[in-house]
Amino acid sequence: MPQINDKFAPLYFTSLKTDFGWIRPISDGQRLIRLDWNQTGWEDADHPDNVSRETKNQLDAFFAGRLRQFSLPLAPAGKSAAGKKWLEVMMRIPYGTVMTYGEFAALAGKPKAARAAGSACASNPIPIIYPCHRVVRADGSLGNYGGGSNHHPTHPDNLARKGNLLKFEANLATSAA
Repeated sequence: MPQINDKFAPLYFTSLKTDFGWIRPISDGQRLIRLDWNQTGWEDADHPDNVSRETKNQLDAFFAGRLRQFSLPLAPAGKSAAGKKWLEVMMRIPYGTVMTYGEFAALAGKPKAARAAGSACASNPIPIIYPCHRVVRADGSLGNYGGGSNHHPTHPDNLARKGNLLKFEANLATSAA
């Protein structure tokens, strides 16, 4: 995860358990700065604020199939202006759809920058909300995915989690049509 510049700045967080693991929205008190995600939860007690609570509410609604587009104040930790632009484009990838790294790059106005698109996905500090799971390789294979564990992004557990997120969205998108 990206480091926070001011290690003394207060951070606020709350935890939720989902079918995909434990998720912890982390706020600087004004905006969501990152989303931690693991399979075992955390030992320290929650320290929530309005942003982390609202993020938890929206994630609950997302996983219950009632929310497809998040509406939160975002300030992704560790991202440059260019990195934030990639994430803003990523937010435009429609729910329940999949696109290749090349298509994502073209959507960002950089059709020859598939590797940069992949890097934007790999360094995403707020997965699910910035839906990097919707981006796959040109051959249709999943590519890599770091969400949900400290395993390497090529680890089968992480790739299974990405595939399951895609199936989850596709099933809900199909049933709503």
